[in-house]
Amino acid sequence: MRTFYLFKIKPHYTNLTKNSPYNLYKTLEDIYYLKKEELKTALNFFNQLRQPFNKEYIDHNLYEYYKNKDNYSKINYTHMIYDYFTKEKSKLIINNTYIYIKTTKEIPTFLKNISKKDNIFVCDFQNKDYFWLDEL
Repeated sequence: MRTFYLFKIKPHYTNLTKNSPYNLYKTLEDIYYLKKEELKTALNFFNQLRQPFNKEYIDHNLYEYYKNKDNYSKINYTHMIYDYFTKEKSKLIINNTYIYIKTTKEIPTFLKNISKKDNIFVCDFQNKDYFWLDEL
């Protein structure tokens, strides 16, 4: 099982970290593992790094792409794929600050259908994996 977090990074920080994504990953990982008492300061920094997602736009595009597929279902901003043949079980939740994907696949189907032009950085904190979506 893998858990991906997708963040839309501001262009300035994208330019700074495009060739050295480890620094961006490490910053996001540090924020991810912070204690609640330290979150206020980290949240300010996090808000400087990221841009909000357009939830409605992403939700609509995913729905339009998958709506006629038998292995797809949707409830509010939660999209699910259960593909018996490829053995994929993926759940995608769209938030304003990040997109969450829990999946049984190494590379979930959803990643192939999210815009690659939006400076999206993908992290799997449990497996210490990270990459720019446009480099997938």
